[in-house]
Amino acid sequence: MRKMVIVLLSSLLLTACSEVSEGVQTTQQAIETGKQAVETGKQAIEAGKQVVEAGKQLAESEIAQQLKSYLQQKYESSEPLRKAMFSGDGTLLAEELQKTELASFSFYKSDLFGVEYTGQLTGDGKFKVLKKNLNNPGEEPQVVKEFNVSLDTNGQIQVQ
Repeated sequence: MRKMVIVLLSSLLLTACSEVSEGVQTTQQAIETGKQAVETGKQAIEAGKQVVEAGKQLAESEIAQQLKSYLQQKYESSEPLRKAMFSGDGTLLAEELQKTELASFSFYKSDLFGVEYTGQLTGDGKFKVLKKNLNNPGEEPQVVKEFNVSLDTNGQIQVQ
């Protein structure tokens, strides 16, 4: 009888050890799966950041193009403004421009998107682009970017 109890207890002990071993393996697999999920999440976040950065660059490029078109149109449309805008070497005459309509102006407005982009001449001869939220007029305009503006030898405005 004693041998039978020992055999029975040994059998139960082996069964328990086997179940514990399976539980440890299952836990290790779950941990490995979790690590892989975290790594996949990190990669997705990095890809998302790259998409956002590419979107920002595209938006800045589009804003620069809109600003360039507006300034080129103004440059070509008015002799006095043309004389006030640039020196002989193609750099902006900020002091003269402060006296013109180009000191502060709106160059893109969309009621559909609730946004307006304005240009503002800074003291150092750059144009600061501000984004206004038309849906919340009390909100301070957000500075999008400052652009250097110059005139090339062909009379074309360059925005960088």
